[in-house]
Amino acid sequence: MKFTAGFAINSLFCFWVGRLSQAGLGMSVPGLCVAFANAETDVQIENVTNSPRETFRIEREGKRDNKGSWATTFWITPAADPHQRVRLDETLDDPNDWNFFISPDEQWICTTVHEHSQLQSLRLYQRKTGLQFDRVATIDEEQEGDRWHFDKDDRFAQKGDQEANETGRVYNHFVAWSSDSARLLVERRSQLEAKKDGKYLWRRDYFYLNLRRGKFEHTQYLVTLNRAFRQYDPEQKKDVAVPSFAEPLDALPPEKELRDRYDAAERRLNKVYPAYLTQADDEIQSPNEKRDRVRYQQLWLKARESGAESFAAMGSKAERQRRKLLYLADATENIAHELEDYLAERARYEEENKKASGESQ
Repeated sequence: MKFTAGFAINSLFCFWVGRLSQAGLGMSVPGLCVAFANAETDVQIENVTNSPRETFRIEREGKRDNKGSWATTFWITPAADPHQRVRLDETLDDPNDWNFFISPDEQWICTTVHEHSQLQSLRLYQRKTGLQFDRVATIDEEQEGDRWHFDKDDRFAQKGDQEANETGRVYNHFVAWSSDSARLLVERRSQLEAKKDGKYLWRRDYFYLNLRRGKFEHTQYLVTLNRAFRQYDPEQKKDVAVPSFAEPLDALPPEKELRDRYDAAERRLNKVYPAYLTQADDEIQSPNEKRDRVRYQQLWLKARESGAESFAAMGSKAERQRRKLLYLADATENIAHELEDYLAERARYEEENKKASGESQ
């Protein structure tokens, strides 16, 4: 099944991140990092993101030593009792290079880490006891992958850590959780030795972490996705958007349940997107930018419809309507959630700025 040209140029999400960067706001997806202490203090605690059910949040705590150097620790903090927080794995010097994504069932945390200019790695944590999360997989090109591998008959799997025509510059990106939290969709972008017009070419590969099997995998859907979007334009002139959707392992829910989910997600998106445009007015640097934001939304809607039609066509005739509704519901819920997080954290950012301004007067 061929994916149609309806897939959009670039994605709304990349567009938002770019605009936030221009505005001087650091974004830890999904959500902004908001400081809860003045820069003059020796301790800063920042909210990175809340879990989907809001039972806990991820915080980062920065401490400054007597030489002025900062060290950062990430914590899992329960909403019911913030004093019972649990440390997440490591202490770091550059926390802005870390982004966190929590699964719908709150049993997994995916973290992307910008290691250096040539590598962005991905780490997977599984919930064990209480709020203790242990790292169970690492995806990068510089160390063993914690015993997670593709099956030997997966013809799209890499045969080694690096393919022969790659330069070694690789970026692993989070794309989506499946609605049943059984799969994590990852995008791997790699720079090739080949060039066009003096610039390097890039390749991208989509693959799943099957969390129930402890395996990497490609499905029929991902094989089709990879064939359609193998090439990647780093300048995003001809890049295409893949709405956030990952195939679940559980059986498809009844059609009414899926339709209700999709309708509710549409209402959320229709409410939050105008608020996003209004709230973000002060970020706009030129008259064309607001028009571009609206255009990106239109392109994303076309991409969502095209992706839903293509995914539905891969199933049996009896399942096609439910497959389409599943895709629409998941993709719409994900983008609505991202925008809601942005607006909530933006409001907190502005409130802290007001407090800081008042204290400095």
